[in-house]
Amino acid sequence: MGILVSHRKIYTIHIVMAVFLRFLLQASLLVSCLVCSCLENTYAKEPGEGQNSHSHIVSVSSLLPSTFCNRSRKVSSKDSLELVHKYGPCSELNQGKAKTLSWSEILLKDKPRVRSINFRRRYMNSDGNRFEQTKSKNLPFGYDPEIGGGDIYAKIDIGTPGQSNYVILDTGSDITWIQCKPCAQCFKQPSPIFDPSKSSSHTTLPCNSSNCNLLSVSRPPHLQGCVSNKCRYSTGYLDGSFSNGYFVQDKLTFSTADRKSKLVINNYLFGCGLNNSGVNSDGSIGFMGLSRAPISFVYQTAPLFKKYFSYCVPSDFSSTGYLTFGKPDDLNNKYIKFTPIPTTPQQSQFYDVIITGISVAGKKLPIKSSVYADGGAIVDSGTAVTRLQPEAYAALRSAFRKEMARYKFIGGVGNTYDTCYDFSSYDTVVIPKVSFYFESGAELEVDVKGIMLADDVKTVCLAFSAADDGVGAILGNIMQRSIQVVHDVEGRRVGFGPGTCA
Repeated sequence: MGILVSHRKIYTIHIVMAVFLRFLLQASLLVSCLVCSCLENTYAKEPGEGQNSHSHIVSVSSLLPSTFCNRSRKVSSKDSLELVHKYGPCSELNQGKAKTLSWSEILLKDKPRVRSINFRRRYMNSDGNRFEQTKSKNLPFGYDPEIGGGDIYAKIDIGTPGQSNYVILDTGSDITWIQCKPCAQCFKQPSPIFDPSKSSSHTTLPCNSSNCNLLSVSRPPHLQGCVSNKCRYSTGYLDGSFSNGYFVQDKLTFSTADRKSKLVINNYLFGCGLNNSGVNSDGSIGFMGLSRAPISFVYQTAPLFKKYFSYCVPSDFSSTGYLTFGKPDDLNNKYIKFTPIPTTPQQSQFYDVIITGISVAGKKLPIKSSVYADGGAIVDSGTAVTRLQPEAYAALRSAFRKEMARYKFIGGVGNTYDTCYDFSSYDTVVIPKVSFYFESGAELEVDVKGIMLADDVKTVCLAFSAADDGVGAILGNIMQRSIQVVHDVEGRRVGFGPGTCA
């Protein structure tokens, strides 16, 4: 009998425990539903959002610069160069340590380059063609790699055997140049200065050669003259800095981004800088011109790559991207939307495009087409921060501020960014999507890391600016982050595809 009572007690206890556990489970589900409902209501109340398809929901920490290198595993083809940000932890120039600049410093570094580009764009001929550039020898060319902004570089080898050099990739410039020995005046650089005497494939060019003559037809001209029948080049910048030396040819080699092979280009033309001034010792390097000019890399390698290249800019300082030469095998035109380049290379060596609209949170901004037409627009890899016509920027800023009304607005940072927020009270924020539209229906949906820039959680700013000289828009590399940007020079078109860099 005692055993039977004991079994009943145990059975009763089991029933009570089961009921209690069921109660806990139901209470837990109820709390979860209440939390989900609360979150949905919170996001539903975001100004102008409606559905989240028009906004990015991101953690605040993901907007901050990282101190760890995150190399891209996506390489478009075997003929690709790895792109690295000069100041990030992936940079060999920093020995793996991030040397982060504030975004205000980056915007200030951009200004001389922007002035140089716009100075060239402003001088048109008198026949009414707004894109035609003057042949004046006083026009500046390119930019100083230290003060020019952008700072996305690649590693190449010059000569036989190869000597390593680092070069900024620049779609706004034509000539490739590096520093060479014997230096009359050279700035400090992170790699050894190229020594032509140690290259068995190095050749100087005679003054009457067709290759030397390419310098005289460039805009503005780079031909400086001759010394002992050796072709000399010269390039100057709006801030007074310059580089000059011999125009030469040698073997160019680069390791592909997948690190499995090397690509060799014989008899590559470039400037061997013997006298270089106007840059300080903070990791200065040479650069490679990717414009639509006859002496650019694009035209020199036309038989091999058909004047076709694309790139993915790193998504932030701590990531890498890639530059692909030629049409990659896996390029799916279904996802690449092209817009025509309205100018010929003779009219403009930049990658001109026609903007037809801008949207914020899925809503087209009320901007007249004449505003976009005022000075036009170019897609540029060397400029960091996008500049828009003042009226276009004012509309973008106004719409963006309206969508971000629930967050703490802190105004501007110095004389640089004017739309900044304090996100220190939030773990997650909702940022409206921003898209640019171009002639022929192409769309560039800006990645969230191309919309806002953060120095810290208390200073997160809109990553656009007004053009302060009224020349036109420059679409910089920050708004191109994680976007595949395709340059079909022969077909006179530029294409944009969804993020493929990670």
